[in-house]
Amino acid sequence: MRPRIMLKNYLKIAIRSLFRHKMYSLINVFGLAAGICVSTLILMFVVHEHSFDRFHARHCDIHRVLGKVKMGDNEFQMNSFAASFGPAVAEGTPQVADFVRILPSYRSVAMENPARQEEAVLEKNVMFADPSFFSVFTFPLAEGNADALREPFKMVVSERAALKYFGNTDVIGKTLRYEGKHLLQITGVAQDPPSNSSLDFDFVISNATYPRLSEANRNNWEAGAGNFNVYLLLNPGTSKALVERSINGLNPLKEGQNLKPQYVLESLDDMHLGGAFTDSGNSKLIPIFAAAAMAILLLALFNYMSLTTARATQRAREVGVRKVVGATRAGLGGQFYMESALVCALAFGLGLLMVVYLSTPFYALLGLKIDTAFVVSPFFLSFLAGLLALTALAAGSYPAFVLSGFAPLEVIKGRFTGNIGGVGVRRAFTVVQFAVSMALVVGSLIVREQLTFMQRKELGLNKEQVLSIPVGPSMAANYKPFRNALRQQAGVTNAAFANVGLFKGYNMFFVPNKITKKDIALAQMVVDEQFVNTLGLQWKTPPTAEGGRRNQALLNELAVTELGIKGDPLGQPIISGVAVDGIVKNFDFSDVQHGTKAMMLSVAGDTTNMLRMPGASRGVMYVRMDARADMAANVKAIGRLFKKYDLETPFEYYFLDDAFNDTFQNEMRLSGMFSAFTALAIFIACMGLFGLITFTTETRTKEIGIRKVLGASAAGIVGMLSREFVVLVLISGVIAMPAACYFMSHWLQDFAYRISVPVWAPFLTIGAMLLLTLLTVGFKAIQAAMINPAASLKND
Repeated sequence: MRPRIMLKNYLKIAIRSLFRHKMYSLINVFGLAAGICVSTLILMFVVHEHSFDRFHARHCDIHRVLGKVKMGDNEFQMNSFAASFGPAVAEGTPQVADFVRILPSYRSVAMENPARQEEAVLEKNVMFADPSFFSVFTFPLAEGNADALREPFKMVVSERAALKYFGNTDVIGKTLRYEGKHLLQITGVAQDPPSNSSLDFDFVISNATYPRLSEANRNNWEAGAGNFNVYLLLNPGTSKALVERSINGLNPLKEGQNLKPQYVLESLDDMHLGGAFTDSGNSKLIPIFAAAAMAILLLALFNYMSLTTARATQRAREVGVRKVVGATRAGLGGQFYMESALVCALAFGLGLLMVVYLSTPFYALLGLKIDTAFVVSPFFLSFLAGLLALTALAAGSYPAFVLSGFAPLEVIKGRFTGNIGGVGVRRAFTVVQFAVSMALVVGSLIVREQLTFMQRKELGLNKEQVLSIPVGPSMAANYKPFRNALRQQAGVTNAAFANVGLFKGYNMFFVPNKITKKDIALAQMVVDEQFVNTLGLQWKTPPTAEGGRRNQALLNELAVTELGIKGDPLGQPIISGVAVDGIVKNFDFSDVQHGTKAMMLSVAGDTTNMLRMPGASRGVMYVRMDARADMAANVKAIGRLFKKYDLETPFEYYFLDDAFNDTFQNEMRLSGMFSAFTALAIFIACMGLFGLITFTTETRTKEIGIRKVLGASAAGIVGMLSREFVVLVLISGVIAMPAACYFMSHWLQDFAYRISVPVWAPFLTIGAMLLLTLLTVGFKAIQAAMINPAASLKND
């Protein structure tokens, strides 16, 4: 009973203390809540990223097959294999319990409900797979079964896809039309893949369907074209190295191959972060975000501890009396821990409420998606419980140690001094808070400067006012009339074709250097004769009149250098049967982070055949719009023109400058996060500063009164009180600026085109922090300086 009575007493005292000092209680609760909210949002993202694919029942035993190929000094990885590869591996490797082949649809495909008179919808989450897909991976079926995926023209859809096309999930036996031609029967409905799944799907079509869709698909299937990702389910406890040796010893896999890859296995657990093909870029952001989350939480805790101990003078007599009547230091420590736990519980509740309301805009800023199912999962809830316990423990430790350590005799005799309350430690807290805040300000400024630099960089092509229209096989029959109609459309100055999208990817092959004979990676795009003019590329050496045949090979300047071509490059061979017809100046076609790459533009007289080839992407029509014309009206007119020549595929478009901006999405995320971190860190630091100046003015009230009696002016007193804090801010700047500049300089090294660390950034940051400090401190200092000295000295 006694411990229960003690806890009840501690709680009662904690509640009374909370209501007795309402302003400071509100500052404590809201400051800690803000820190908990932001750190929880960030840690939710970090934990979510690390949880990818671990919901599968046998995630530890699932591996993806990769092939490593060495070309010259470069090593490349391939993740796509022939349809026969998976069965051959499973048959020749006894450690493999099962396998699944997956052919992702790298381009959007048109789906429509034939029972509705509605336009087809372009879908991205479409894949072809074996029936074992639902036994190897843990994607539960809500309706039907996956065995029917052994037959052609069968598929399993997600619940969200069923609701989208039929309004309910009772869709077994119903059909959808694929690419305007083929009816696919639904044999199962799968639960929606969770947000922490690397494999996201809405339509899983049987692999038996693929070769029956077109003659080209059938040829690919039979000829062994590398289209399929292969996942292996190993027997429990099997060594990955043993399986790799077994696969590389299978001779049938190497027969008839020009490339001789070294096969390796990649664990499903490692795919999302640091995977060869599926790393979303978040692997670089996660350590930064995790460090920022802990820094924000620590700043909030420092702020709480600083404000709590700053009010120590008001609790000193209470502690002294309690010790005189028999209270132990452990008992007093327990009481102050209870007060901290109460504040932490209130702050945690308020912080989680803020998380509920801020999570949607916060993750929209980052372009992220986290399921509610993950948030309420036992794993994440236990993580939150641990965070609450850690926060309460850390928040209560220092205040309990300081407040319970007051000497009762000194306190009751009135000889209590502020030094007992740990002024030095609180000053250290303030230095740390402002050092972190300044470092974040400098980081935010540098990230924004680098982002602006990349956005404004001269690319070597004109990306403005360019409409990009993906076109596919359904346009092949009418491609030329559509292209000609586009060029004659009002508001259009030119139109051109490319087989891949700029800033979306590129094809690549290897050519030996003329001098060293080492293989050089050469990016390639197949384009038409208007591509150079439409995109605004600049000629270094235009084709000669004699070289004006319809099919041409154009190199950029970097390709000429890397291939070791000397003298006049025109007419010199690139590969057998292909010679240089012209040279264009370097232009960025992938991303500015990694710089310009060697490129060959294959100018084809007739690009129609590119639309008929099965592959990863559609071709793209680039339409140069007249800047003076009505953009919205022109896009609608082009949409109507598209539907005139392609009745099967919905009109889809994007602007080229948007595609370019998407290439540094991670940097934009980082910039947004830095801005949010900076604002919150400054807010918390100012609250800590306010607590420290409050403590200072309270403990020096009589000193201030005496100074005024002796003739000190209000301005002099304000300067005296502010001087200490200005020094603290300057110390923070001396600590933070070199560290921030060093780390940001290291971060900039990842960019081929980068700025130097701006010299003005540290000085601007320190100046802004000094101004903010003077405004925060000045309010309380002026208030203290204006107090009547008679009132402050009346007790003496």
